[in-house]
Amino acid sequence: MTTLNSNIKLFKCYVRLSHFTKNDDDSKKFHNAYAFGIQSVEGKILTFHIMTDYGMLRSRVPISEIFMKHPTADIPFHFKQLWDCFSENVAVINFDYLCDKRCEVLLRDGSKVWATYMFTVDWYNNSYSDEPSDYKCGHILVADDGYLLCQPNNRIYWRDSNWITAKFPIEPKNIKVDTTLLSVEAVSDRWVSEDTDSYYYNLTKTTDDN
Repeated sequence: MTTLNSNIKLFKCYVRLSHFTKNDDDSKKFHNAYAFGIQSVEGKILTFHIMTDYGMLRSRVPISEIFMKHPTADIPFHFKQLWDCFSENVAVINFDYLCDKRCEVLLRDGSKVWATYMFTVDWYNNSYSDEPSDYKCGHILVADDGYLLCQPNNRIYWRDSNWITAKFPIEPKNIKVDTTLLSVEAVSDRWVSEDTDSYYYNLTKTTDDN
């Protein structure tokens, strides 16, 4: 079933006023809001559902227009999210292990910014996500300057004072993308289960292949 919209853990934020007024003079003014959901449209930037403190409900507010504090060194919208959303089929998860973890994000121009983990959006049932070499999820991060980011795994270097203490052991360029997603039943022509009603049935190898 197509998702399109998904609940997220409620968070307070600021929304750039110029997004509402379409007036560039308002680009450094911000309104208080709560963000409570996301919307994913294939081929577009990730957007949010928000409620202002004066009762205006807005949908499709781009991630680039939402801030956790007033920014002093904002970056372009296409730096904040590297790739457009893959699909309307989207799942949202808050990974407990990554909660509030710090990371360094490599932006499209090669510059780096520090950020903190919020949650993850993961697309499914589309041609990109189904192709192992193209699969990407998007981690929603709060940059130290207050803006939000949506970045894939291979643009983030995580930091942890306890576990992540080693340097990269090899040149990062030598790490390759996945090319397959294994299926254990792809070898079903080499193994058969017994044709009985036994609960603890056996499997029999039919060829000499592994």
